[in-house]
Amino acid sequence: MTDPPSPPAREPPAPHAPSAARGGRAVAALPAVGERLGVWRVAAELFECASGFWFRVEHGKAAAQTGLALVYRHEVDAQAVLMRFAEDSESLSRFQHPAYGAPLDSGLSPTGLPYLVVPAMEGAPLMRVAMALPLKRRMQLLLDLVDLLEAAHAQGLVLHELDPGTLWLSPAQQLHWLGQGLAPRDSQAPAALVRAAEPLANARQRAGGRPDANSEAHTLGRLLGLLVNGRLPRRDATEEGFEEEPEPGATPVASLQSWLSLTAAQRESLDQLLDRAMMDGRSFTDRQLLAQAVRDWIEAEPAPATRSAPTGAPASGPMPLLPAPPPLDHEADERPRAPAASLAERLAGIALVLALAAVVAWLLLRAG
Repeated sequence: MTDPPSPPAREPPAPHAPSAARGGRAVAALPAVGERLGVWRVAAELFECASGFWFRVEHGKAAAQTGLALVYRHEVDAQAVLMRFAEDSESLSRFQHPAYGAPLDSGLSPTGLPYLVVPAMEGAPLMRVAMALPLKRRMQLLLDLVDLLEAAHAQGLVLHELDPGTLWLSPAQQLHWLGQGLAPRDSQAPAALVRAAEPLANARQRAGGRPDANSEAHTLGRLLGLLVNGRLPRRDATEEGFEEEPEPGATPVASLQSWLSLTAAQRESLDQLLDRAMMDGRSFTDRQLLAQAVRDWIEAEPAPATRSAPTGAPASGPMPLLPAPPPLDHEADERPRAPAASLAERLAGIALVLALAAVVAWLLLRAG
């Protein structure tokens, strides 16, 4: 398994420089370090995600109070962000969970972009680092989120939407959920979703329906596919008439090595699980059924083989966020050649190349 990338793997564009939206329309400028977001001052640029850009902020009247601000890239997200903050923030602030960060503040930037302020934490957006984790660990993260949802449901909260950019992974590899993905069952806020959450929502909810057990299971199933494959099926976005913003760092190439480490039977069973979770909408009608299927796969399948482990590394425990790996297709070129490889080694190398080509072809057919 390649080492996980270190955040930020890619620097966001200069926040004070306008960027171009699809169709060539210029979007509003992002805040620069030192500028104000309401009572907050931007202290540092952090990460880009599909929703927008993360900044570290400091409270203008209480210097010791810091937070994280997500400035959304789309002005059309303002209704979903601001109206839901006004309606639901008090209820969300009462939900106390170590892995959840309720929204602290919301508003519009000087250039009209909506922003949301949440408690400060260390780490990085999940999809910037998740694909370098072992496959079963990535799948376990979904179960961690289901556990958090169990606690939320006990407090009268439901899953309104899931914006992957609001899921963070701490340096200790613990999942955290920041922002407004939850909502009270009786919320009177608009049912609108932020654009980055639409690819994970089902058609009924995208059309304005309220969340229910089925929409929750569908969203979690889509997240499972994102964690396993590094992307969602492109055909779904085009058929439904909307364009999805890819999560920076969420690439299928980064997960290829763990996929190759599975046996043919493991790949087939995992593929069937993903199809049921993401596509049919009938197999898993609530989160418990989906979670049990994921647990069954994790427990039934032996751990995938790995090439090698760093000497002295512990068998389990937190994995540090390490520097970004080189692209997989350059690994063979950069590896020193043995002066005299045996026939068995050459045959093994040919077999590996053929297997890699077969899997890449399979991925291309699946993406199509």
